[in-house]
Amino acid sequence: MVFDAQQVQRAETLLFLVPGALISTDIFDPVKNWREPGYAPIYYRFPGQDGLSLDHSLGIETAAAQIAEFANRYPEKSVRILGYSTGGPIGIIASDAIHTSDVRVAAMSTGVTRAGGLGTALRTSGDVLASVLRVGALDRKTVWLEYYRTLLFGRDGRRDPALADRIDQLAAAKRETIVIPSWELANAHSQDLRRWTLPKDFSVDPARVRLFVGLSDPVFSTSQTRRFSHQLGGVRIYGYPGQGHLLFLTRPDVFEDVLAFFTAVPG
Repeated sequence: MVFDAQQVQRAETLLFLVPGALISTDIFDPVKNWREPGYAPIYYRFPGQDGLSLDHSLGIETAAAQIAEFANRYPEKSVRILGYSTGGPIGIIASDAIHTSDVRVAAMSTGVTRAGGLGTALRTSGDVLASVLRVGALDRKTVWLEYYRTLLFGRDGRRDPALADRIDQLAAAKRETIVIPSWELANAHSQDLRRWTLPKDFSVDPARVRLFVGLSDPVFSTSQTRRFSHQLGGVRIYGYPGQGHLLFLTRPDVFEDVLAFFTAVPG
């Protein structure tokens, strides 16, 4: 984890920021202005990303335990966790082991149990194959950059002429920073989620957790998210019509929605 020790000591609220597979913690740049109301950002890094060595594989339960252990050093502080994709399950599991009563989790474009299983595998494979056919090449970088365009607004959005210019602009803006995955990196980030399920008898206070998702997410479908919500006891879903998996990029106002949830008075 990366953090400012003095800021952690001073802050009223610990803000854990957990990215997803093949994503840098820089997706959380919009929360930097949250420091003013007393938040101390703590960035959880994935192997091979953000200066961390690719010498281990991500473990959902291990990452959650590390976050909970850190939070429990400061029982007098509030805790907020914002997890993206794979970071969603990590934050949810961590929240159950954090001792303070004031903890909330926002799971953006959240991963689900077993990474969605066969449904997600088939959709993703189909989208990558479609990308290969569109670019007419097997070069990994070329194909991945094309697939990234599908992640923005989903399959229907990728085909919508009204979104073509915006897709071009967003893809061009991120072209130099998009992570082109090697097999080793992709496997280190995703293999545990593919086999992960909620612990037996796991329960979470539905008021503590919100799911913020694009309703055209090509990775984790709306039906999968609803099933995951049900498994968690019926936590509330904030759905964004016409948005894909990269919600942080296509709907940056999602961060303000998350902040509103984090600061809302319980009731």
